[in-house]
Parts: sequence; structure tokens; C-alpha cells
Amino acid sequence: MKTKMIVKILIGIIVIGGGLGYFTFQAMQSSWSYYYSVDEFSANIADMNNYSFRIAGRVKPGSVNRDLEKMSMTFTLAGAKTELPVYYDGTVPENFAEDIEVVVEGRLDENKSFNACSTSGYLTHTFIRFIFDNLISSVLVIVST
Repeated sequence: MKTKMIVKILIGIIVIGGGLGYFTFQAMQSSWSYYYSVDEFSANIADMNNYSFRIAGRVKPGSVNRDLEKMSMTFTLAGAKTELPVYYDGTVPENFAEDIEVVVEGRLDENKSFNACSTSGYLTHTFIRFIFDNLISSVLVIVST
């Protein structure tokens, strides 16, 4: 009788754990998507038509032009060696600014301008370090009390 109960509990744990693992994987899958740097994308620009891509780069200072009536903007995404003009149509994320690193997703048009359907900033190393340092100090305070 005890063995049957243990087997039922183990099966329940495996099913629940598997379900949680699957949902976690599905939720995080989009953030694991690979993106190209501006330089990688520009090096292979001839082969890039008719496909959707994610590109990471720094927003060039002074290049952002917003059209509030059309809810669109243009800006230049800069890499180490090359630059890519970007057209974005939609609501601008709150954390979007000049001279920050962003990831844009979209397609290349006939004029070799990138039409982005989404844009987002991503965590820089200094911000991650800030979070890590604060987490460690919070743990130390809890342990010492």
C-alpha cells in the first residue's frame, strides 16, 4: 500500500514538474532567439531580403527622428564599423533613448533600410552588475540578522 502511494506521488511530481518546465521553456524561448550585430548583418546584406531578423546595435546619438502624428520614428543603429538606417512604426518603448543598445526585429526593404516591427532595449552589463551587487548585499543583511 505504501509503495502505491509513493508511486502516485512521484508520478504527480513528474507530471507537474514536466508541465512547469514546458511552460517555462515556452515563455523564455523568444528571449533566447539569436540576433545579429549590425556589422554581421551588414556584411551579409545581399542575402538578407525577404527574411525577418533580430539585430542588436547602439542607437546613434542625434539620429532619432520621431513623427508623433504617425507614431513612427527613424534612427540609425550603429555597430563597431557600420551603420544601418531603421524605420520603426508603432509605440516607442519607454526605455528607448539615444546612445543605448537595443534589439530591433523586422525586415530589410528595397532601399536597404531596415523596417522594424518591434524594438526593445536590453540589460547592459552595468545594470546586471547593479542588480547582482544589491542582491548579494540583501542576502548578507538577512544572514547577519
